[in-house]
Amino acid sequence: MDRTGGYVRGPGDTVERGCDHCAWHAVEGSYPALIKRYQDHLRDEHPATWLRR
Repeated sequence: MDRTGGYVRGPGDTVERGCDHCAWHAVEGSYPALIKRYQDHLRDEHPATWLRR
């Protein structure tokens, strides 16, 4: 598992990300899926932060 948000290297690898503003945490099988999920979270839960990015 890559905890730095890098690309997965094999079919069993995952990437994960936590939110700097709350306890939200996600694990996905690809970096693009993880980023989409994180951006969706920011837009829904922290709109002021999402707009600044």
